[in-house]
Amino acid sequence: MRTSLIYLIVTLYGYFNKKLLEYISWFISSIAFFIIALALVVTGLNALKLPYTVYLGSIYPSFLALGILINRKAKWKYYLYFIAIMFLLIAIGQALIPSLKTISQIALHSVSGLIIVFLPLIDVLSKKRPTEYILFSIGGIVIGVGGLALATITAGAPILPQELVIILLHPLLFISVILISIGVFKTLKCE
Repeated sequence: MRTSLIYLIVTLYGYFNKKLLEYISWFISSIAFFIIALALVVTGLNALKLPYTVYLGSIYPSFLALGILINRKAKWKYYLYFIAIMFLLIAIGQALIPSLKTISQIALHSVSGLIIVFLPLIDVLSKKRPTEYILFSIGGIVIGVGGLALATITAGAPILPQELVIILLHPLLFISVILISIGVFKTLKCE
């Protein structure tokens, strides 16, 4: 829970200091993560069954990835359109076609994950960004491991025992959000 507050504060600090669009995107991501963390604290894994969790769980990585694209001066508007389309398909799927919801979620999370993990890594290796920027990639890998374990539980086909996932979830979320928060903060210092 505290780490979600750190992420929230760092993104706000970045925005108020630089007034750049990527910090708004990361702030939206941090709000989603904060609400998810709060729901997990209050209801435990039952938070995964709440109707809004699917959206918050998708906002967190997609807007984190969007901020990375904006920060790179990439064609981020196309990705924003992609996010909007995927959310529309998730909503339609949630109301009418469960498989459409699942496919849309997988597409959104997969693309977001690839952006979060690989673009910062590519930027660091090509010396376009300082070494600390790779923290986005490492944080993305860590949260990907936790997300995969959670997804298999909610799908009814766990790859790890549920008790182990519950034990690992909090440290994975903590490590991931701390790394991403440091990445956001270091981005602020490098611009």
